[in-house]
Amino acid sequence: MADALQIARLAAVIVLLVAAALVATPRGRLPLALRGILRTMRRDGAISGAAPCEVRVAASRKALAFLLVVLAVGVAVI
Repeated sequence: MADALQIARLAAVIVLLVAAALVATPRGRLPLALRGILRTMRRDGAISGAAPCEVRVAASRKALAFLLVVLAVGVAVI
């Protein structure tokens, strides 16, 4: 029973963090964790293409992402 609860908490934390990353990432842009991989692949010549233009994220979406991260921390600590 305790093991199932730990697994459920871990899954909830992961879901909350993924949701926060999706909310904080502008539409049509890769999340920050994947942008480094894309940059490395461009530098190595594995793929080609122009760099995407800068798109800003609304403050409300940033606030929602922050709240999701705080909630994830709360779930992880409890």
